[in-house]
Amino acid sequence: MGYLRLVNVLGVEETAELREFVLNEKRDEDERRRLRGEDPVVKLYGLYDRNEALVRQLVTHPTLIDALTGLLGPNIVLVKNRHNHTTVNDAHGTKNEARLHRDILQPTRGLVTAAFYLEASTPENGCTNILPGSHNLPYVGVPQPNGGGTWMDEHDEYEGLADQALAVPMPEGSVLLFTGLAFHSVGHNRSDKTRISMTFGFRAADELEHAPDETRQIMVAGTHIYRGNDI
Repeated sequence: MGYLRLVNVLGVEETAELREFVLNEKRDEDERRRLRGEDPVVKLYGLYDRNEALVRQLVTHPTLIDALTGLLGPNIVLVKNRHNHTTVNDAHGTKNEARLHRDILQPTRGLVTAAFYLEASTPENGCTNILPGSHNLPYVGVPQPNGGGTWMDEHDEYEGLADQALAVPMPEGSVLLFTGLAFHSVGHNRSDKTRISMTFGFRAADELEHAPDETRQIMVAGTHIYRGNDI
């Protein structure tokens, strides 16, 4: 179906520490934006470099790595230039982002998205919606400027499929894994509370790349391998 639920990964003390980190970073960023006359941030990027020790502990969690190893093999990298962000979903912040989309363009690149839920995620407060099996739908191109993924509502080929997306509730401390080609979206938050999550992207070590670009990817399991036939 393109996704996998991992429940009871983090304890309440761990999620509390992560929420405090997220809210402190968001508060500081919102103040900087306020001084520039900008709206508050919805997604806060660059989490790994904001607190490397805390985030690395999260993205190397044994339960996560065990699940990723079954999908990607033993040599796994964290992708810093896709996701690597937190979302504070409230009643106003994500209305314009509740659109089904893919995280990557085509299957040859590969990406597994991991969403960590620091609060319970329900249909009422905007849990993730996923269109099961949609990672098997065909490639259609990128009409949006500077686009990374694919927005379903910008392609007539996908007309009528959006209504088939399912809400995927997740308890606090759980992780939702899904292929980057699966169409998904944040849900509308109809409650008076937040729904805080952190999202990261992972892929297998690139066997055709001589050396990893450590500014954009970090080894979190195993080692980098090269298997090009020029050696």
